[in-house]
Amino acid sequence: INAEYGMKGCCIEISVVYTMKLILCFAFLFSLALSQKSNYDYVDPFIGTGGEGFGIGSVPPGAQRPFGLARVSPDTVGFDNVFIEWNHFGGYYYGDGNIRCFSHTHMVGSGALDYGTIGIMPLSHLPTADDVSDYGFRSSFSHDTETSKPGYYSVLLETPNIQVELTATERVGVHRYTYATNNNKVILFPISHSLTPNGCHTAEINIDYANNEVYGYTLNYGSLSGRFGGYKSYFVAHFNNRINSYGIWNSSQIQQGQAKATGNEIGGYIAFGDDTSSTIEFRVGLSSISYDLARNNIKAEVGTNSFDQVFLETQQIWMNTLNQIEVEGGIEDQRVKFFTAFYHTLLAPTIFSETGGFYLGFDNKVHQLNQSQTNYYSDMSIWDVHRTEFPWLGLVQPERLLDIVRSLVLMYKQGGDLPRWPLANGFTGCMEGQHSFVVIVDAYLKGITDFDIQAAYQGMKAGATTSRPNDGREYIEDWLSLGYIPYEKDHSGASKTLSYSFDDSVLSSIAGALGYTLDQQMFLNRSKNYLNVWHPEYKFFCPKTSSGEWQCPLSWLNVFDDRYVEGDAWHYRWFVPGDVPGLIQQFGSKDYFVTELDYFFYMSEYDPLNVLPNPYYWAGNEPDILAGYLFNFAGRADLTQKYVRWNMDNKYTTKPDGLPGNDDYGTMSAWYTWGSIGFYPLAGKPVYLIGSPVFNKVTIHRNAGDLVIIANNASTSNIYVQKLSVNGQPVDMKGSPFLQHSQIMSKSVLEFWMGSQPL
Repeated sequence: INAEYGMKGCCIEISVVYTMKLILCFAFLFSLALSQKSNYDYVDPFIGTGGEGFGIGSVPPGAQRPFGLARVSPDTVGFDNVFIEWNHFGGYYYGDGNIRCFSHTHMVGSGALDYGTIGIMPLSHLPTADDVSDYGFRSSFSHDTETSKPGYYSVLLETPNIQVELTATERVGVHRYTYATNNNKVILFPISHSLTPNGCHTAEINIDYANNEVYGYTLNYGSLSGRFGGYKSYFVAHFNNRINSYGIWNSSQIQQGQAKATGNEIGGYIAFGDDTSSTIEFRVGLSSISYDLARNNIKAEVGTNSFDQVFLETQQIWMNTLNQIEVEGGIEDQRVKFFTAFYHTLLAPTIFSETGGFYLGFDNKVHQLNQSQTNYYSDMSIWDVHRTEFPWLGLVQPERLLDIVRSLVLMYKQGGDLPRWPLANGFTGCMEGQHSFVVIVDAYLKGITDFDIQAAYQGMKAGATTSRPNDGREYIEDWLSLGYIPYEKDHSGASKTLSYSFDDSVLSSIAGALGYTLDQQMFLNRSKNYLNVWHPEYKFFCPKTSSGEWQCPLSWLNVFDDRYVEGDAWHYRWFVPGDVPGLIQQFGSKDYFVTELDYFFYMSEYDPLNVLPNPYYWAGNEPDILAGYLFNFAGRADLTQKYVRWNMDNKYTTKPDGLPGNDDYGTMSAWYTWGSIGFYPLAGKPVYLIGSPVFNKVTIHRNAGDLVIIANNASTSNIYVQKLSVNGQPVDMKGSPFLQHSQIMSKSVLEFWMGSQPL
């Protein structure tokens, strides 16, 4: 027995050793595979394409270059062909089963329906009246045969059995269609297509049979572009293959052999002969100015390059851009979420200038950039992006933010006002406030100063003190005389008062920086107008009438109450970013402020879903996304670390519904990237609020010098900062858990020591 036991013991010992070696081997191989995975590989463009209700991310998954005008992406619809506008702000919805067509312009995670112009769709037979009526040419598809990665999208269209591949340059969409053997090779141009139902005001299509070219334009009246007379987009599609036959349609009436159509229900088609290869490649140049510039954009950006050559170049651009940030540590999901969020922050705003520096200004005239400005930008969801996205670009790509600010100043010079939500070449008047002031001042105070600050200040002051023709302040006379917007003039007067108070706080800062001391004091005084809508008994912000009668809501938790713009009383209770210490004073003590803010976050955890707006902390919308960092002002940085990490872990995932709401041109994604690196911007001030870094090491490569963030012992459980130094100097995490931008402008090192318990 002893001998038998001894033999068994020996075998067991050998087995255990062998098993341990196998485990260590697999662990090493997994670690090696993880280390060999590139930043590009971590990006999943399908994150943010799904969701339900208010949790839809609305990010298009198609092909584009960083900040490109050409966003070539599928526009989808459900199997029942019922188009639900709410699901399709980005054109694509992950829960759909049909593709209507592939269009070339898209909003990026917005909560508005616009663009989706220049539609194209391959077909395996000549079109019939049924095909061109109500998207009869749409095709089913499966996620099993769909691929998306930065700069590339592909899908098998099941109905016609055609493989579609898309890539892009800044202003050109490049297509490759592979048809099944013996199928007809037909391409449709449903040029009246728009994401906005009946959004096409007028359009034109021309088929130049001799030069293998299709060109035209569409004038789109979307929910935003319709406010300034529509956006006219020109296109030129050029083919290397010889067109064999063609035709147009108008109101479902097909006319074979006709080469031109004009109207708002038109389209065209081309077909290729049997002797043509089963793979068709072509380029679609875009322009906001003319056909000639659309052709020039093709010539300058693509030339004679093949689809593969264009994609490899686009892929390399994405790789280089994503490699600007290196991370060490963290788990797989955290890396996927971080680099996908970083990718999202690089999708917009839109490069609106064209080859040669030409652009269509807000005066509807063609201008040319001077040599100091690389690009002119538009499509800025400023109510959103001033909080996180633009400060993020200021940190990682300050040269790009400089061009964005220069573009805002040009909009003022050519259009007469600083815009609130610029789209293409027009003012939309969307949302509230004048937060372009915040963008400009935030950049200037952080050392991004090479722009016409005097003109910018002139535009800001005019917008804050006088009635304006475009994106000025509503009811400015009441603002100047009463110090708030009265309820009977605007039910959401309280939230507007908070926005204007914030804008005036940054105006006071820039006036002081420029030496305008009288203006500095005037705007500082007006920045305190938020106190005029603070109810001292209830300790909430409430609207009131011009005679001073309070109009508080019956419930502080009614997220659909029109007293507050996209929020409720709880969301706006914390929105005084220009004077957080002053807000805390209104609570009577720091302890009471912390108690109420803690309750706000604690209660929000009872609703982990994003389907409906959370009446407490709403991670999927902008008014309260700064709130988690406000504990820092009250001596409880540990609660900031606790709740920011909770939201990063629970409100952001690696699935199609992985964003807590509309990404709003990178705003929600930038919230995540800031959270990951361990500090967060206080927009409008050169100050950052300390959070809880996720990775053991982050290196941000910048022209001004690398920013290195080391987080010793960081893990999913070690979320609390025990100690922090900046360039070797300690930070008082109890009394002053903040960074100054001057500390990290050039080559810098932040070093955290993390633990599982609060400091």
